[in-house]
Amino acid sequence: MFGRLRPESRAAILKDVALRAGVDASTVSRVLRGDERKPAKAETRARILQAARDMGYRPNGVARSLRTRKAEAIGLVIPDAGNPGFAEIFKGVQAATARAGWHVIVVEGRGPNHPDLGWERLVFEGRVDGVLVLTASVRDPVVQRVARSGVPLVLVNRRSDGIVGSVVMNDERGAEVAVDHFVALGHTRIGHIAGPPDIDTGRRRTAGFRAALRKHGLKSRAAWMPVTDYTEAGGAEAARRLLAEAGADLPTALYVASFLSGIGAIKTFKDAGLSAPDDLSIIVSDELALAAHTDPPLSTVLMPVTRMGEVAANMLFAAMAKGPVADVVLPDEPQLVLRASTAPPPSHEARVIASAAPSPIGRGAGVRRPAPDEKSG
Repeated sequence: MFGRLRPESRAAILKDVALRAGVDASTVSRVLRGDERKPAKAETRARILQAARDMGYRPNGVARSLRTRKAEAIGLVIPDAGNPGFAEIFKGVQAATARAGWHVIVVEGRGPNHPDLGWERLVFEGRVDGVLVLTASVRDPVVQRVARSGVPLVLVNRRSDGIVGSVVMNDERGAEVAVDHFVALGHTRIGHIAGPPDIDTGRRRTAGFRAALRKHGLKSRAAWMPVTDYTEAGGAEAARRLLAEAGADLPTALYVASFLSGIGAIKTFKDAGLSAPDDLSIIVSDELALAAHTDPPLSTVLMPVTRMGEVAANMLFAAMAKGPVADVVLPDEPQLVLRASTAPPPSHEARVIASAAPSPIGRGAGVRRPAPDEKSG
């Protein structure tokens, strides 16, 4: 006959585990959920867990969600699925959710004026119990609507006006570390391909860059600071604007606010007959494995992106348990990962000893030179 499993092939259910362990089903449920409000004896708990393993028991997530009215999933809204940097953040989020036994639904966010806001529907249809948002602008109407709905929300690598609950890195210090290194190499003509002014990270990296120049008695120049988005195409366009507006008065060093923007900028400079580091030293924010395989291999600022994802996910779980949230800046000190895209300026006398790694100046910034077989990221 069809439509009925033989008894020996039927998947084990909660009552089967209870019968095997010699306890009632409610005790099995509490032990397997990790509910410590009425803890079982150690011997009973061990017997239940062994019975569940022996029988291949798997919790029925659909039934549990119907009982508890919880999806036991969180949403992770990213700006661009093609950006490899978000994989590093996801590692941290996944580490936290795996420990909690929850799932992550990754959604590519859309701009606030886009008619298909899939992630907003995901929240309001109850398919997630909370959401981590990496797409928020400084004034973001979608984020505002979700926050007002009462659905737990934590911003990651972003801040947005009026929203409490965010985890960001010390982007100002990351920009400062890059400028400090350029100055240590002998550069005084330093530019910046800046991030979008309506994105909090872009604002903070630019603020850090300007503050670092002031610290060293250097002035910023508008022609050396084109603004773009965090894409390869945006970086290429920003480099074209820099070349057009600066003319022959070019910087000798450039801090780029994102990895993909740096890739696009280098391509534009090559097309214009400029090479790094012979004509222009380049440091990009965000350390990714790909940096070792670009031409030239890119020097980067290593930031705690994976830990940021983990801390944000833990904050979201706290918010879902009615706990407090806060705006957190991770205290981790950014580190330089030095590769072949930086050198003293063309006219600097220290060029003869360019093979020696200069020590960055500033507040103890770390410097790493990856081993030939080391994977970055």
